[in-house]
Amino acid sequence: MKFSNLKCYTYEAPFKHPIKTVKADLTTRKVLVISLEVAGTTYYAESNAFETDWYHEETIETVYQSVQHIYEQIKASEWQDYAQLGALLAPFRRTPHAMALFDYIGWQSLNERAAVTVPLGYTLHSGQHIKPENRVKIKWSEHVLDEVRSVRAGDTDINIVIDANGSLGEKDVPTLEALLAFDIDYFEEPFSDLRLYAANRHLPLAIDESASSIDNIIRYYGAGVRIIVAKYARLGGGYPLLAIKEAIPDLRVIVGGMYEYGLSKYFTALLASEFKTIPDVTPRGTYFAEDYALYEEQVKNGKLTMTFPKVDAEKLEEI
Repeated sequence: MKFSNLKCYTYEAPFKHPIKTVKADLTTRKVLVISLEVAGTTYYAESNAFETDWYHEETIETVYQSVQHIYEQIKASEWQDYAQLGALLAPFRRTPHAMALFDYIGWQSLNERAAVTVPLGYTLHSGQHIKPENRVKIKWSEHVLDEVRSVRAGDTDINIVIDANGSLGEKDVPTLEALLAFDIDYFEEPFSDLRLYAANRHLPLAIDESASSIDNIIRYYGAGVRIIVAKYARLGGGYPLLAIKEAIPDLRVIVGGMYEYGLSKYFTALLASEFKTIPDVTPRGTYFAEDYALYEEQVKNGKLTMTFPKVDAEKLEEI
């Protein structure tokens, strides 16, 4: 099999409610979408990169450039299975968001793309009116203790995660310790300093932004971190992510989403089903009223089942 006929597109839709984090405020979500042919069939993949580098050094523009470079380098190469494709793409691991697009399209060409079922994992944002199930992620703020207290009072069993996007320092450790009284599942990317992870092994610490490569994951594992929130796009696709889990069996892998549309959401859910953990997957319509891909979805008993999304190319703007 070979890749051929590369095309690139963009799509943008407004958030139903603005997204506010410690690093950025978002009112719309613009994404890069590519299509490639494999054995005469056209497949699509969505990039999780943002327009600016607030979350990762790769942006929509740099991914667009990297995709064209990778395509020119590998379009004459043949591959027969996922492992061969992983080896073919490995030299491009310095541009993982671009690499992941080829990984995802290759995976599609090799698999049935059946419906997938996963537990829902919510992230709370102001303005939303939802009743979370299974797991709720709360973004760090000066009111985090009050927010956690309120959530725990309403649900004694729900898993609670605190996400600080690397914004905390040593002065915040007492607050983290106080939060333990509310049975916190894990603290996601609390620090930007590796030394603070090693010094606070008594806390259930996870990395997200810092889980940017196999080498980095190993460094944090050495500092005592046993939980990673893994974005498949940031690690170069599904194949590298599966390889990390095989190499470090006791690593707990949470598959993270990036305010995705349906096509990318499906792959996040699919990988989460492999790791048997609660992903960043919410019901359709939580963030967006519009999508460029159509799929069927059912939510029952705290679990979401979705079919593979079919792209409506007329909704995409070709570059």
